[in-house]
Amino acid sequence: MKQILLIINPISGNKTSTKVTPIVIDTFKNNNYDVDIIYSKYKGHIEKILNTYDLSLYNFCCIMGGDGSFHEAVNGLLKRQDKNQIPLSIIPAGSGNSLARDLNVLDINNALKKILNLDIKEIDVAKVYSEKQNIYSFNIIGWGMVANIGIKSEKYRWLGSSRYTILSILELIFKKAYNVNIELTNEKNNKKIINNKILFAALCNTIHTGKGMKIAPNAKLNDGLLNLYLIKNASRFKLLSLLPKLFNGKHVNDKLVESYKFSKIKINEDYERKLLIDGEIKGKTPIVVEVIHKGIKLIN
Repeated sequence: MKQILLIINPISGNKTSTKVTPIVIDTFKNNNYDVDIIYSKYKGHIEKILNTYDLSLYNFCCIMGGDGSFHEAVNGLLKRQDKNQIPLSIIPAGSGNSLARDLNVLDINNALKKILNLDIKEIDVAKVYSEKQNIYSFNIIGWGMVANIGIKSEKYRWLGSSRYTILSILELIFKKAYNVNIELTNEKNNKKIINNKILFAALCNTIHTGKGMKIAPNAKLNDGLLNLYLIKNASRFKLLSLLPKLFNGKHVNDKLVESYKFSKIKINEDYERKLLIDGEIKGKTPIVVEVIHKGIKLIN
């Protein structure tokens, strides 16, 4: 019998996972899978599980949670000393579900159907070197205003997903631009230096981030490149008019936005500024980011 390691984040999103767990377990068992179930108990627990468990016992690991849960799973796998990996799958139960949006598996039944088909693809992962450690990202690395919104949103979870929009508007009203030095390396090993004053930088592997924001409409999960978007400083009126475009991807055509594709990036800054990595506040500038082409296996 095939074996699944099912890791459930019981508090992800609006506790969606607890509502759909019986459906998920019954579906797997009805398709001849034996399921080992683990409920994550604290922040970082999923990373610890994927970093220490004997994965040779399982055909694949299914994560029921949001982007934060999947972030932990990716880091747990890629930091294993034995380098042992198994395919990951995701059943969306978070508030943002960026990867699930890219994969078109927001619907639980659709997600289960694709998992049972066992189609395996390999997707890129960004390796972020910060504070003398490696952090792995599958979604977004945000700096500046993006990170500020993420940090403040933790204090306003009671507002639900609308907190991102509210805080975005407030950040624009009290906007602050930063001087930054960026060194980009593309797939042909050509380098580009950017010295500019910007509001934020977003380094993306997925199209979506946050609650349906289409930050990187041209992103691909396995092309060996990340997408960089820089928002330049401008008047509050122009910035507020740009905000709605972030949800449909039309911001990429705006003069306030610069975009690049790259395989490696260095962001240099004298001041240590916090980062938002896959929705988690982790790491500080300066950073070096490299793409691990097809770094993990994903069932979809």
